[in-house]
Amino acid sequence: MVANSQISSLALDELNFQLLLHLQKDGRKSFTELAEELGVSVGTVRNRVTRLIEDKTLQITGRVDPEKVGFHAYAQLLISVKPVNLVEEVAQKIARLEEISFLAMTTGIYDLEANLLCRDTPHLSEVLLSIQKIEGVFETKTNMYFKVFKIGQPALNLVRNQS
Repeated sequence: MVANSQISSLALDELNFQLLLHLQKDGRKSFTELAEELGVSVGTVRNRVTRLIEDKTLQITGRVDPEKVGFHAYAQLLISVKPVNLVEEVAQKIARLEEISFLAMTTGIYDLEANLLCRDTPHLSEVLLSIQKIEGVFETKTNMYFKVFKIGQPALNLVRNQS
């Protein structure tokens, strides 16, 4: 897995990087518009974007505002797993839940961190109980998000402005 991310990072030449920057701002921008703005052919843009999608560097999706579409209970869940050799298995089971919008292995007291998007607090409670029943889930801690100020994508300029 590390090797793949290193390969993807190395493949990000300036043109690929510029394509990603433009598509982050407007994922619906046409290949023709991108080609004109970047001074390359439409075929070059099409080939580059296709490769970025194939190697999973780029995913073009529609991002919705959770609150506006009916998700009113948004929470962070911290999960301790015992025995520790069940972390991967527990993570795979949790990842299959539709309510999970983010899941990662962490350092510290808890082994996993998940973000959940639920319709309301009864729905959130139901999902939390189902997670607590998974074999290996030892302890959980839930933090509700009352108001989300920013949901964003990585600022690509941060990887280019290294000193």
